[in-house]
Amino acid sequence: MDIGYLGRSVAVLLLLFLGAVPTMAQQSSIPAELLQAIQRGDVKIVDLTHALGPQAPYWSEGNSPSPFHAKVTETYQRDGYFGREIELPEHFGTHMDAPRHFDPAGKSVDQLPVKNFLAMAVVVDVSASVRSDPDYRVTVADLENWVKAHGAMPPGCLVLLRTGWGSRWPSEKQFMNQDAKGVMHFPGYSLEAARYLLERVHPVGLGIDTPSIDYGPSKDFEVHRLTMSAGLYHLENVANLEELPPNGACVIALPMKLEGGSGSPARVLALVPNESPTKH
Repeated sequence: MDIGYLGRSVAVLLLLFLGAVPTMAQQSSIPAELLQAIQRGDVKIVDLTHALGPQAPYWSEGNSPSPFHAKVTETYQRDGYFGREIELPEHFGTHMDAPRHFDPAGKSVDQLPVKNFLAMAVVVDVSASVRSDPDYRVTVADLENWVKAHGAMPPGCLVLLRTGWGSRWPSEKQFMNQDAKGVMHFPGYSLEAARYLLERVHPVGLGIDTPSIDYGPSKDFEVHRLTMSAGLYHLENVANLEELPPNGACVIALPMKLEGGSGSPARVLALVPNESPTKH
């Protein structure tokens, strides 16, 4: 849909984010035609974020209670206004992993370069493969097939893996998909595909619509360790990836600026041109 005033408001935000108008195209990886579409408000905004609440699936053993707690601290009747105190993990709901999550020398979430929170999105759809294999790991062939169909992945992009797993949200049983032994089963990136992206694409981050960049049965989180040692951030539990084109969208991923944080819940939005420059 057309977004009018909201689109123009986002454009103003991006102008401030990217710098002075005459040089912002050179200062960012955002194509000039997309910046112009944003300035005109000729884009739609897609919310890639699940709502935070006690119903959200969480990485836990068995049927543990939700780690999300909201306590009412101010009421209209007593205080004249409403407020709550919130308790939740850093890695909850749609969230960002900072490199420090797996790399002791990595940046914490408050240290990440702000410019990396704005990136062109590359959406790789492997949902067809996942239907027959919930433990599917995206392959180098999947990535090369994307390149053949859509052109080279731009350096500094955000690679998003669409597996179709988001349709299971918010059922913790279906989303975490634990077997009788407590092993989780959901798709992720293969180590070979992660190496390919690091060597060929140099993205700022990886994202996925499952609980983890590594597939469910992983015990050593090898993709986390490899990519976070290279300074990448991760977005996990991303919503609504089916609403994005394979390329041409711009993603804004904003975590809380938690001092020393290994990660943070994030509000993630995508700006999609009404006439996307996507290659088909």
